[in-house]
Amino acid sequence: MSYLNKKKIKIVSLVSRDWSYKITSKLISKFKNIDFYIFLKKNIKNTSSVKKNIIKLNKLTEKHINKIKLISPNLILTYGWSEYLSKELRDIAPCLILHPSKLPKYRGGSPIQNQLINGVKESAVTILFAENNLDTGNILYQSRIKLDGYLNEIFDKIINKGVDGSVKIINCLKKNALKSKVQNHNIATFYYRRNPSQSQINLKDFKKHDAKYFYNLVRGLQEPYPIAYIKCKNNTKLYLNRVSIKKK
Repeated sequence: MSYLNKKKIKIVSLVSRDWSYKITSKLISKFKNIDFYIFLKKNIKNTSSVKKNIIKLNKLTEKHINKIKLISPNLILTYGWSEYLSKELRDIAPCLILHPSKLPKYRGGSPIQNQLINGVKESAVTILFAENNLDTGNILYQSRIKLDGYLNEIFDKIINKGVDGSVKIINCLKKNALKSKVQNHNIATFYYRRNPSQSQINLKDFKKHDAKYFYNLVRGLQEPYPIAYIKCKNNTKLYLNRVSIKKK
């Protein structure tokens, strides 16, 4: 399938996460001959040197979709985008998702947290086409990462792999040689997004789980996600930012 309908490549990036903004900024610095247009959620601080073609928004509306139609991009990057990607948007240009799991495993929400809680030590960064069903599209890039360290360290790995994978995809796009791989839906697993109440550690949890479980829970529940906490006397809360395990 050909995605090159014009001489100069144009890429739209929908950004609602700090880590996806960092990926986009790095891609802009690597591809000087490509026009990037960033639709940036207002809660993300524009701290990079990127000042051109930035549209700030609270929510992607019909007005923004019409703007994207006028841009007529070759690709739409939606890494970490927190809203549903409508068919109207997907029909403008291929929409790419970055999902931090070894798809088809761990489809759905909170993939990093769910993997850590389940004791997964090695995962992957996957870039795939967006489809109507969540995380089911064909895979364009997949590369392994270790899930050691705290969340900020894991995000650094995701950013590096996200840039590496995106560069390879864009270079293939320029040659009109994009290739993708169909997921094996028979082995897929799905997890729901965690809600803030699940960050509370209860007394009964200590009877069910060993120290390793809580270590994984705490290192996965870091800002900007709801931090793990214990509810104490007088409705006070003890937040757990760093923990360590000492073996006997």
